[in-house]
Amino acid sequence: MTTFKAYRVHTVGGKPVCKFEQLTMDDLDPGDVVIKTAYSAITYKDAMAARGVGKNVRTDRPCVTGVDLSGVVVSSLDPRFREGDKVVVTNYKLGVNQDGGYADYARVPGDWIVPLPDGLDLYEAMGLGTSGLTAALAFDRLEKAGLKPEDGVMAISGATGGVGCLAVDMFAKRGFEVAAISGKVEQEPFLKRIGATKVISRQELLADKAPLAPPLFAAALDNVGGVFFDRLAARLQPYGKLAVAGMAVGAELNTTVLPWVLRAIDVLGINVSRQLHMEERKRLWKRLATDLKPNHLAETSRPIPFEKLDEVMDQFFNVTVVGRIVVEVGSKAPKARGQDAPVLERQQS
Repeated sequence: MTTFKAYRVHTVGGKPVCKFEQLTMDDLDPGDVVIKTAYSAITYKDAMAARGVGKNVRTDRPCVTGVDLSGVVVSSLDPRFREGDKVVVTNYKLGVNQDGGYADYARVPGDWIVPLPDGLDLYEAMGLGTSGLTAALAFDRLEKAGLKPEDGVMAISGATGGVGCLAVDMFAKRGFEVAAISGKVEQEPFLKRIGATKVISRQELLADKAPLAPPLFAAALDNVGGVFFDRLAARLQPYGKLAVAGMAVGAELNTTVLPWVLRAIDVLGINVSRQLHMEERKRLWKRLATDLKPNHLAETSRPIPFEKLDEVMDQFFNVTVVGRIVVEVGSKAPKARGQDAPVLERQQS
């Protein structure tokens, strides 16, 4: 049988062992659609799975990780997809409980697949991926809550991360004055190039510990959590809005109700996991290809060869990653071979 390259995590003695392997289709989990992977990406969740941080990947059997992928359909039992279709898959159980994007081929349920929208190519789709979808959902929810550029400054924490830098770019494109908050002060030139009006250091934001500090922002997107949630809430102006998308420094909160009671702020949870309905997912991807498409995707993402995947994982723990890392899994997306393509045989669970 034809073999192909994959990066899998094995659990040996309770610890992850990651390695490149040659697999066959029989090694992949069941699914209705086979995709030739063109690109994947590295998220913090992927790095955690590779290094055994947390419990976010199955341990009962090996798993091809990679929670994002873009590619081309090569065979399908789902009538919604045909050979040659360009597609994107993010989230659901991909790369966690279902073999994911770090392989030349992926086999997934049709219900997880988004057709690549006009206005994006396969590389750009992974320059966005889960991070871009999260930033787009945050923009969309804040917009629906009534936020407008003339309301005041939009603050974004974790601004050099995948979600953060894409959000900076998106909000700036749509006319917002953006305050980028980051512990990487050396990245100020980068953040200003992609649209930040001002850059606020982590230390500056955290310095004032008053339950209600002087208001600085009309709204904020918090990608960090913990004390940042508290400090951003305390800095919002009356009727301000706080979108919460991450918890990189922790899930616990030590705060007061004063910003909610005395300034009437709103808090919006941002989650693009499988609970985000497919129609909403498609709508947000369409926005990512049009009015929310960042202007600086070439600067907020960088490609790496598939072979370099494992050695880059550690950069997510020494806090040196800026933006999105796109993994070149396939050299080029394959072209359709026509209507006489081989039919995918259904695999048994």
